[in-house]
Amino acid sequence: MKNIAILTDSSISMDAEKIKKYDVLTSPLTIIHNNKEYLDEVDITNFQVNDLLRENEVLTTSQPNLGLVIEQLQGVKAQNFDHVFILPITMELSGTYRTYQHAVEEVGLKNATLIDTGTLVGPIQHGIKVIRRMNEAGKSIEDITNTLNDLYNKTESYVIPRTLKQLKASGRISSTAATMASLLKIKPILKLVAHGDTIDKFATSRTEAKAFRTVIEDMIAHGVKPETHHIYYLHSEGLEIVESFNNELEKMIGKFDYDISVLPAVLAAHAGLETIAIQYIPK
Repeated sequence: MKNIAILTDSSISMDAEKIKKYDVLTSPLTIIHNNKEYLDEVDITNFQVNDLLRENEVLTTSQPNLGLVIEQLQGVKAQNFDHVFILPITMELSGTYRTYQHAVEEVGLKNATLIDTGTLVGPIQHGIKVIRRMNEAGKSIEDITNTLNDLYNKTESYVIPRTLKQLKASGRISSTAATMASLLKIKPILKLVAHGDTIDKFATSRTEAKAFRTVIEDMIAHGVKPETHHIYYLHSEGLEIVESFNNELEKMIGKFDYDISVLPAVLAAHAGLETIAIQYIPK
């Protein structure tokens, strides 16, 4: 078994217990409010971000500070790990991948594998578990890398915001589109496909129940089954909504193994309160 380091950014949304269990080093992303920068989960917590969202405050986000990431990688290099895996949030939604890329080059970290995950949160948590499990089984770095890339080509995420208010405020959708959706009482369903360019509108629905069924029917169309896939749920003060979705999922497909995480602050800042996300990935 090799001595492997794993790095990711704070959008991973792993609690302290799991961070310790899987021995993960995280780089804080940046949250900006009133032109002041806060390091995610260092200077500002998820709960504080939610409080700001309740007050209709406008928040923006940015990738981790390059100097901080360089300092982290220098520390990693000094520990002489056999190999280093870096799993950042999808490069299509954040500049984090490029920040790590620059830092690896600056530090001269020759034994690092930087993975373009093409996804966020749950599947990245999954990848961390896969690395540890395969390493304990004596698998090679090449085998682990190939497995990660294969998994990340077969994962998708659905996002169901309660309203479009925060997406409008953060500039992720136009004011006109948000107003029309509100007037027509349309609930959008957003989707991030594997390595997708952005989180795009997938479908619309007038009720929460119909939105749930639309997502589950798409999962069925993609061959998602309890025997073959793991589900990751994310929510921003929307645990009851997650539970309702999971109940419908069990009725329509079956009982899945799943994990629930809080929607990371850097994503809640754009999606808003009571947003949920459903992610699937092969086991």
